[in-house]
Amino acid sequence: MTLKLNLRILRFTSLSKLWITHYSKNLLVIFLYSMIAIGLMGPMASNSIIFSTGETQAHLAYLIQGRMALEEGQFPLRIAPYENNGLRYASFQFYSQIPYTLGGLIYKFITPDNPYTAYKIMLWGALFIGGLFIYRLSRWLTGNHIAAILAGLSYMSAPYFLNTIHARGAFPEAIAQGILPIVLYYTIRTFNSPKIYYILLSSIAWFTLAVTHIITFIYGSLFFGIFGVLLVLKKTKNCTLIKQLARATISYLSGWLLGMYFLMPVVLESKYVSMRFYIDQISPYFTNWMTPLANLLAPAALPPTPTGEGITYGLTPAVGWVFLAAWGVVVYYYSSLKTLPPSLSANHAYIFALLSIFPLVLFITWSPINFWHLLPRSLWVTQFTFRFLTHVMWSGALLVGYASILLFKRHLNSRHLLIGILVIVIANRSWLPIPKGNITVNEVLEDPKFGHSGAVDYLNRSPVNTLYGNAQLPLLANTWIPGHGSWDHINNRLLPVVLENEPSWRILPIWKETDSPVLVLEGQVVQDTVPNPTTLLVTVLELHSDENKEILGEISLNKPRISARIPFASEKLKNLEFNEGLFRLQLIVQGNIEQGQRPKIELDNFVFEGISSENTTIPLDITKNQCKSRGFKTICELFVGEQAQVVQLPVMYYPRMQLVKIDGRLVEYFPVNHYEYNLVGLRLKPGNHNIQVIFTGLAWANSISFVAWLSVILIAITLNTNNIKKMSNKIIKK
Repeated sequence: MTLKLNLRILRFTSLSKLWITHYSKNLLVIFLYSMIAIGLMGPMASNSIIFSTGETQAHLAYLIQGRMALEEGQFPLRIAPYENNGLRYASFQFYSQIPYTLGGLIYKFITPDNPYTAYKIMLWGALFIGGLFIYRLSRWLTGNHIAAILAGLSYMSAPYFLNTIHARGAFPEAIAQGILPIVLYYTIRTFNSPKIYYILLSSIAWFTLAVTHIITFIYGSLFFGIFGVLLVLKKTKNCTLIKQLARATISYLSGWLLGMYFLMPVVLESKYVSMRFYIDQISPYFTNWMTPLANLLAPAALPPTPTGEGITYGLTPAVGWVFLAAWGVVVYYYSSLKTLPPSLSANHAYIFALLSIFPLVLFITWSPINFWHLLPRSLWVTQFTFRFLTHVMWSGALLVGYASILLFKRHLNSRHLLIGILVIVIANRSWLPIPKGNITVNEVLEDPKFGHSGAVDYLNRSPVNTLYGNAQLPLLANTWIPGHGSWDHINNRLLPVVLENEPSWRILPIWKETDSPVLVLEGQVVQDTVPNPTTLLVTVLELHSDENKEILGEISLNKPRISARIPFASEKLKNLEFNEGLFRLQLIVQGNIEQGQRPKIELDNFVFEGISSENTTIPLDITKNQCKSRGFKTICELFVGEQAQVVQLPVMYYPRMQLVKIDGRLVEYFPVNHYEYNLVGLRLKPGNHNIQVIFTGLAWANSISFVAWLSVILIAITLNTNNIKKMSNKIIKK
């Protein structure tokens, strides 16, 4: 027994000494990067007032709701439990998981009194990890410790990285920028080594990037793929190259399998999600005003337009002269020298690939011509061309490592390191904006809502093919996209109206011939927005014609409140043709409207009555008090009478991603509109019913991910056990 204990102590002591000896330089780098990362977080120094430009407030609310979801027992995160009045909004399923899972855990267990501290720890970690893995990759490529330190530092302090964190407050994207170097490092190591260990780590890295920020994952896949093609062009074609490509491909596909539960809903189920409408309608070419070439090449942080407030406050997309200089130095030496220094003799392919990627990405960021209309709409997911600067960052940072060696011929020492650190930090200093904000952490804690940023991006907008009685009608035109304007209407329930001769696209399904629908319109009129006299015309139009229309009612807006009932079963409508079973509802303002000013009408009720009982709902106002939700499950105890046989549950509708049981039996469900939300609808017979709604995601994708993770864990355990045995045997022999 004593001999075994002594052997264990000997093994632990020997392993500790070996570890400290091997990683002593790395420990110094870790300390350096951790200190620099703290300094780069300077604009967020306050723990009580948030740096509230960009989307910081929304992402802090996401993190708070991430903790709420974890406390409900959600894992992985799928549903935001507080957002949209607790209607089980599946934002985590479609948007991001890792940042809010880890951030929520830090908030719960490490900083339980301050979510903003947890938020900042995550961002600090992104800076630190991103720099550390660029350092590791650069050191592996160049074999030079000091050059690699400068490469990692240049990545951490890159202008766009600082813009993402501070000016934009794009929390998941900043975390993804920290993860991207991990993916690149392990993908290249997988390409160059037959060890299964690297394939596993590369797979996990790809998975982590995918479930952190889908845009960075998509374009990371694209540009790493181009990088790989460029490497292949410069390498000797043989069996070894085929094996290298096979390993890299396997690791990438394995990452997909691990993340299948998240990626498949994004790929297959986002067709009717609000954000998809945005992507399909707005080409990134029209956002290139934020990335003019003069700003991209500017030596200091400058906004693209002369403004100090709004979206461009601190948003100063630029490449940075550190990266530009590094690219120029490497181009000069690479093109003028027949042979590179001996230390870089094996790096021809990597240098060629980096020198090619850098200007390609810069050109796409600038986008001086509209090549976007030639590309698949799925690539429009990037939204803003400045997002490509992420790929300027990693390619430019690795070029910094090469440039350092080419300039100083491997005679780098601590003096060069110190000067390099000062040059990089000073060159990028102006991308640290002066703190701005007056929103306190406590204010966000009291009401942690996403606001216009994220609250409607992942609503399901499957078409509702039936006109339901008592269901609140959609307010916005069918073509609305997420943004400030649409969110103001949704949040305040403002009735959108049009002026005469303006188009309207509020399309609704036609009622049955046996119905006698009556439009009920009740609300408060904000009087200072209404000139005298002003009338609201309730008009019905054919689906494809603005000429054929009928006015069914007139409502005066020159009073504090309106309460109108407009019959739709009218003889006037017999002259109209309702193609495809649809009609357009248009609300026209007549009056002395100046400069396009529209009256503001805050709605209390906007429904049809007089619909048959089989299509009349028990509305949300009633059912929400008879249902309880926690985690992925909502349970309701409801009584259904003869007058209304459609139940509108307090759960957002996501087709194929929910299981619905009535009295223990699985049933089909359908969307029922409640303003801009599609809620789960059920058709029930009169009587008492027990209803369960369980959000599952895509069950088949969940199963694939489960098997993939189980396989990775078992392989990792086997490899780890074998490695421990080998190391122990070596120590015993010594």
